[in-house]
Amino acid sequence: MPISASLLPTYSSSVDSRTILCFEERCLRFPCGELIQALRVDSSDLMLLEYQDGRVLRFLRRGEFMMKLVKHSFSPILVAACSVGCVYWPLARDAPVFRVGSRSFLMAVPGLLYALRFPPTCPEQRMVFLEVLFMRFSDYSDLSHIQTDIGASDCDPSFWIRARNKIRTALDSKLLQSGYFSGISPTAVGGQRSELLRVFRTSGTAQVVMKAVLAGILQSVHTDIHEMKPDTENPSRPADIPEAYPKISVFTNLMEALELAWAVSSGSSHLLREAAAGDPAMLKPSEFNTWSLNKSGIVCLVELLMHTGETPDRNSSNQPASEPEEGTEIHKEGGEDEEMNTEMIFPVMHRGD
Repeated sequence: MPISASLLPTYSSSVDSRTILCFEERCLRFPCGELIQALRVDSSDLMLLEYQDGRVLRFLRRGEFMMKLVKHSFSPILVAACSVGCVYWPLARDAPVFRVGSRSFLMAVPGLLYALRFPPTCPEQRMVFLEVLFMRFSDYSDLSHIQTDIGASDCDPSFWIRARNKIRTALDSKLLQSGYFSGISPTAVGGQRSELLRVFRTSGTAQVVMKAVLAGILQSVHTDIHEMKPDTENPSRPADIPEAYPKISVFTNLMEALELAWAVSSGSSHLLREAAAGDPAMLKPSEFNTWSLNKSGIVCLVELLMHTGETPDRNSSNQPASEPEEGTEIHKEGGEDEEMNTEMIFPVMHRGD
């Protein structure tokens, strides 16, 4: 089924690029939007580099990698998200993605830092097109020379720790310049500080936003479109693109609303003032049309998330257990292994599309 050409990167003069685009385009039409499979790779590993303990690399998933795009039929908003197995995370023009090797990437959502690895058998053509997609839908930087500088394989867990250290200054700078926090979420206090818990919430939030667009639950009245003037100093910017890219705050604001609800209901709200103390971030203007949720949009989607199982009085013992391999520490430099509890997660996070 044909799709809107403007959603995917423009065709280059490379025959390989045309081949990849023609092969990967898949589109399903829904009442209020289109769901596009932009790229699929048979095998990949998804891991988490922890902020709380910088020595920890935690395995999340091994399986099929997919990038999906959602376009609203009645407004210019679109959503882009990646997944490995049933674990999703969103892409945004203000969410950094770093290429740190030929088939290795570090990707940030405020409060989380993901590591994504593809096997040597993955065709180079797919890596080329993945890079093109990241350039279009995220704040992308090619630092693939880091792997040569480190002199280690991405199969070595210590590679990821060292790669994170090399990009940390640039990562923090990008997040702060976009108005976000660096490190653990300031609203994640008490029992909410689990980064694995935030992975599951991020996954559920990304899926709910996409489905809300396709089903017509998220409407124009729930969003604010931030139109930007053409950037004459940035010739690499795609021309005549009417779509509005999501700010990463579309997703983090929802998670922070849930964290606040838990903090208040558990009597931990006094910790919020302590955790939130810090220097204010300096905002920078966006180079692209963007969209965000307004107050009514946040309320609408928080109600939807709570309806799916995230309620302040929900007993963690009622939640489905994660698969045994999820959350396993695969590298920790010194110290004892710790148990990671996956309480208070969304049921939707344990089911793929």
